[in-house]
Amino acid sequence: MKFKKISIVLILTLVIISSSVISAVADTATSDQIVAAVNGTEITLEEFYENLEEHFGAYVLSQMILDIVIEQKQEELDVHVDQETLNLILTDAIYQLGGEQGYRNYLAQLGIDDQTYREQLEFELTLFLLSKAETTVTPEQVIEFFEENEEYFAQPEAVQANHILVETEAEAVELITKLNSGAKFEELAKEYSTDTQTKAQGGYLGYFGRNMMVPEFEELAFSLPVNAYNKVETNYGWHVVLVTDKVDAKPADLDAQWDEVEQTLIEYLANDLN
Repeated sequence: MKFKKISIVLILTLVIISSSVISAVADTATSDQIVAAVNGTEITLEEFYENLEEHFGAYVLSQMILDIVIEQKQEELDVHVDQETLNLILTDAIYQLGGEQGYRNYLAQLGIDDQTYREQLEFELTLFLLSKAETTVTPEQVIEFFEENEEYFAQPEAVQANHILVETEAEAVELITKLNSGAKFEELAKEYSTDTQTKAQGGYLGYFGRNMMVPEFEELAFSLPVNAYNKVETNYGWHVVLVTDKVDAKPADLDAQWDEVEQTLIEYLANDLN
């Protein structure tokens, strides 16, 4: 199947010809200007350019060409990275890496700093959005994709919950007492929770299905009615859990989920660019 995507062929073609372009540029560097002298040995501007070209020239020019092509495509398609979205993706990446310390360790392993990682992340997101903007699918492709991935689009049983993580049962009991007296769950989470990833959001965990949480936590969350709370111990400590919503399992329905299936397919194909 042929899909309309960003013209990556054009990009690759421009990158391939970069070596010959470099050679042409180098022919103009004939200056005998001295740029450095080491123990009586002089380095001319021409020698410097030749060495720079040999080791880094093709890469630098290729990157410059790629940047220009991408900028032109962004203007043509009016595609720009939303900084709020970028921040959310970065926050999720930090969470997946185990928090700030895990993130710093990961950057150290890569040998880059935070700013470089953010720039790389923005570059990858830009390529994805450009590819997505130029990816189209037919109704037949949507139907085929749905039939091959029907289980993916089925809605599993899920719970939406917040939690407050503390070290001892006594602290959990005290928090429940405060809740019984009318305290706001989100405010207590911000003040008392030791879960640094969720406390700023009032302990919000979002929706989760079966086998996504540790067993003790899952058992309590799925057993509580909506707007009810209780405590449970796991290997992380003591949790005070508030259930805010529940959804029942439902089979996939292509007619009802057509837009979702279509967008999922487009995003799946757009990711082929990376």
